[in-house]
Amino acid sequence: MSATVSSVSNPVAQDAHGQRDAGQQRAKIAVLGASGYSGQEFTRLALVHPGLEIVALCSRELAGQPGAALLPGLDARGSSLPDVVAPDAVAGLLEAGACDTVIACLPHQTWRTLTHATPALGSAPARVIDLSSDHRDGEGGYIYGLPEAFRAAIKGASRIANPGCYPTAAALALLPALEAGWVAGPVMVSALSGVSGAGRGASLRTSFAELDGGAAMYKAGEAHAHVAEMARTCAALGTAVPVAFVPHLVPMARGIVLTASVALDHAVSPDEAHAAYVARYQDEPFVRVLAQGVWPETRTVRGSNRCDVAVTTVHGGTTLLATAALDNLVKGAAGQAIQNLNLMLGWPEATGLPVSGTPW
Repeated sequence: MSATVSSVSNPVAQDAHGQRDAGQQRAKIAVLGASGYSGQEFTRLALVHPGLEIVALCSRELAGQPGAALLPGLDARGSSLPDVVAPDAVAGLLEAGACDTVIACLPHQTWRTLTHATPALGSAPARVIDLSSDHRDGEGGYIYGLPEAFRAAIKGASRIANPGCYPTAAALALLPALEAGWVAGPVMVSALSGVSGAGRGASLRTSFAELDGGAAMYKAGEAHAHVAEMARTCAALGTAVPVAFVPHLVPMARGIVLTASVALDHAVSPDEAHAAYVARYQDEPFVRVLAQGVWPETRTVRGSNRCDVAVTTVHGGTTLLATAALDNLVKGAAGQAIQNLNLMLGWPEATGLPVSGTPW
């Protein structure tokens, strides 16, 4: 048995040829860091969203180039993408009213630095979704953008801190157990990730020549920056508990498969755990609970905004074993940003987002 996915209507009216009605509401978006993996993925998804209009693509390195040059897979004949501009141009667009939404797909600390250097960026009334870790602790009035847990707060927000890819998978793997108050002991998380999660900048460690044929752990224990984010989410979901984390890089471009294990405060049977997860996620458009004995795979969620979850208990029901798989560039980044933006704008949450993966 799995959670059902409901169909949704589009927020912007379209004619018989699929053209948008210009009189309907549209969000005018500036994408900062548009040349990076998450920026490119956001742009790709936004181009097929009926209510989003890209008015600025920002990249210092590629400023002046045609927008279509960022997306080699895009058929430029049907594109109305603007030319690439430097990030400094966004403040003027906000002031002129040409932009009402900023999507910051920047390296960690960069958006914070930009807003300090250019106060008009941080104080503008525009909506902001920050995909970096800069505001995931709630600083600056940012709401943590995990829709499955904090939907009500996201709907009324103008500032969203998009969760990290690993913490999204961990939170969705553990959420029903945390909300039910089952969790007793420290959480141990282990995950395999494709190299796109490290960003597009050249690095020997993420080179395929270095990774091919093997897998490597890094920042194991409590060293990874996502440990604090995972612990904050556990506490926000009802159980303050220590977290340890072992991430692994594997030779694939995208995807995360994650396992979380934790001691329970009472024995829970595998059937009871599975039933609780199915009940909790049955109305979530982007979480699918797999049948018992079926485990998540990265390939089945590739290109989609879906997270596949599976759960059981071991050790006589005293230990929870919860697993999840997602595409780190979609549900782990750009797709979740659009899911949050849909909520912020009052649109059906799944508008414009793919729920099915591309396994082959």
